[in-house]
Amino acid sequence: MLTFHELMGFMSPKMANQILDDTQTNNKDVYRALVVSMAQVLKARPEFLSRQPKERRHKNFVQSLSKPGFEEHAGNLIRGWLFKEHKEVLTSFLEKLEIEHEEGMVDDLPETMSDEKLNGAIDMLLEKYDRELVAVYLTAFNASNEDRWDNLDSLLADEERLQLGG
Repeated sequence: MLTFHELMGFMSPKMANQILDDTQTNNKDVYRALVVSMAQVLKARPEFLSRQPKERRHKNFVQSLSKPGFEEHAGNLIRGWLFKEHKEVLTSFLEKLEIEHEEGMVDDLPETMSDEKLNGAIDMLLEKYDRELVAVYLTAFNASNEDRWDNLDSLLADEERLQLGG
């Protein structure tokens, strides 16, 4: 039952940097908003952070985004990255579960999902995509929903193929 800030802390540094690099390159508005937010918290000017070497800046961002006070920022970053860079993961998962959506956006998510359907959808994702990407997506998916699926929480906690940081 990880939250977004915990997800930032448990994913591999490679994955966290990939999220930040992709966002900086392909979703400049989200990245700029992140820089401004981080500057406010760190009591620095956004220009100061922007001039830091990217490696150092991103390392500091990951450290901060892993703290409870940054839950909203971590959630916005991860969700934005998934929708911008990995929409196919979202849509293929929802289609396999037979959940109506509009380009990955769901209006009416079921309160529960059968083990059989969920396991089939997860197996399909793991066959097609990077294991850590799948774990990040599924964790973010469940963290974003008001009614978390208990069976998905259990799989994320216990299923070796869905462990983060690898």
